[in-house]
Amino acid sequence: MNIITRIIATLRYPESTLGKTLHRILPILLFVFLLITGFSWFATYCIIFPGRLGETIDPSSFLVRNYSAVQFAPAGQPPMEGWFIPSVHGAPVVFLCHGYKSNRAELLTLASTFQENGYHLFLFDFRGHGNSPSKLSTLGIQETRDLLSAIDTIAARPDVDPNRVGVWGVSLGAFVALSAATHSNKIQTLVVDSPFESPEQFLEVQTSVVLGVDNWLIRRLSVLGFRLLNLPNNQSEDALKLSLHNLQGKDKLFITSEEPNNLEAFTLNLFNLSPQPKELLRMSHSRTSVLYDVDRKNYDNTVLEFFKRHLPLRLPHH
Repeated sequence: MNIITRIIATLRYPESTLGKTLHRILPILLFVFLLITGFSWFATYCIIFPGRLGETIDPSSFLVRNYSAVQFAPAGQPPMEGWFIPSVHGAPVVFLCHGYKSNRAELLTLASTFQENGYHLFLFDFRGHGNSPSKLSTLGIQETRDLLSAIDTIAARPDVDPNRVGVWGVSLGAFVALSAATHSNKIQTLVVDSPFESPEQFLEVQTSVVLGVDNWLIRRLSVLGFRLLNLPNNQSEDALKLSLHNLQGKDKLFITSEEPNNLEAFTLNLFNLSPQPKELLRMSHSRTSVLYDVDRKNYDNTVLEFFKRHLPLRLPHH
């Protein structure tokens, strides 16, 4: 009789004190484990179905009346739609990527600042957010592919400079911007506000927020549920960090906030791992929270000035 058979026999027909104890305790342990797994997967469900903020405004609310709805189609996925806001013919285009539990409409103040200064803009809703046809957020996995598809579509327009693309993003949008930039030579300039290192890392942070408990087992079970839902599209949790070398030569600004922020340590680590050229800016407030009046104007102008320096409307003549 091998060891496994002996253990099973001991559990089914306990004779020793240890066997009888295990026979009583194991069902309780199994119940506790299933209960913890259930709580963990409930948190996963809440995170990947974040609840949509309705879009009550569009670019016309900011007197941007010449915008258009443009469709793009990620490979093997239903068509998606974004707002293209044109400006100076032949100018660079900047993609604005909203954060987790947000939508494209919340970026229209930043978009109007860019358009007034001659940049084309493109904004779309990530999966599970705003008016996206997809109900489930993959926290950056499929969203990266969506952004790359949008870039290819918009860069093909005759009024856009296809080789001078900029991307700004916050939290989820910042991760997507960084991830896409490691795969696209079109992206030349990046501003990322509070990115995280992997979808799984962000899921762990949000699990603690949803359940109000910071427990390693619960967090990892949440990740397990997330990875099962995303088969076969999962990547290594170090995929972004291992591909940061592809950002060599691209101008990058990393932004963190003085406000309490679970993402600051991740942002600093990504900054340290990224190649040159790069800059780090710690602001009193960033777009990880709601900005009003002076703070919003200061933030938007800071971002705009970085793009004006590194992605000017016209290349200098030599």
